[in-house]
Amino acid sequence: MKYEMLKPDTLCEQLKILKQELQNTIAIKKKSQKNAPQGHLRIAQANKGKKIQYYHFTDPKDLKGKYIPHSKIAFAQKLAQKDYDEKLIKLLEKQTALIEKYLRANENKINELYTKMSYTRQQLVEPVTLPDSLYIKEWKNVTWQGASYNTQTEDLTTANEEQVRSKSEVIIADTLKRMNVPYRYEFPLELKDGRTIYPDFLCLNVHTRQEFYWEHFGMMDDPEYLERTIQKLKLYSENKILPGKNLIITMESQTSPINVRQIETLIKEFL
Repeated sequence: MKYEMLKPDTLCEQLKILKQELQNTIAIKKKSQKNAPQGHLRIAQANKGKKIQYYHFTDPKDLKGKYIPHSKIAFAQKLAQKDYDEKLIKLLEKQTALIEKYLRANENKINELYTKMSYTRQQLVEPVTLPDSLYIKEWKNVTWQGASYNTQTEDLTTANEEQVRSKSEVIIADTLKRMNVPYRYEFPLELKDGRTIYPDFLCLNVHTRQEFYWEHFGMMDDPEYLERTIQKLKLYSENKILPGKNLIITMESQTSPINVRQIETLIKEFL
């Protein structure tokens, strides 16, 4: 189901990161320029490029400069680096200014167009991008039937009062809830061959609106279970559901149980 015409603006956030990287690079290069030799490098080629000569010039009127022997190639490298860095600094400063201009003109403007309206006016408008709270509400406003299974003897209930299949699924679900990540437990997924499977969790990255399936494999020291896991991962791959792209995987065995820190790391990385 489509909830909005435009996804939230993530470009501005990326540009902020890029701006900081540009500013850091500019600072480093300007510092290195203070220790660079005076003057510039001129390169001459003779005999159809077979013979290369380097010259050092400090006076713009001196078009030739002083010859640099090949024994002092390191000095020529310093001059070449200096010339490169001077041009680079100017280019990066120009890019930084353009990013700042873009951010001033565009950052959060589409979202504010709606959120700064009065509540009464908001009720009459359908925004192209929903505030996160409204998007989450719409995303959660679905009903589904999970996979059927026998009633378990152990009470495995999440903080959202869902009946799950293992203690590890309780840990994953409760960590998702604690970190404010919307999810659906065993939401049906129809494969391209018409079959329906039930991934453990379908999770939402609210910031990007991307959905991730989360599969937990809890008995990796069982050979039969391991074989079923391999087949399931192959099935996901055939349906273009891939680890790191739209699939999160956790695994454990009796000697290597899952832990909350591991789950938190994955949530921070993908969700």
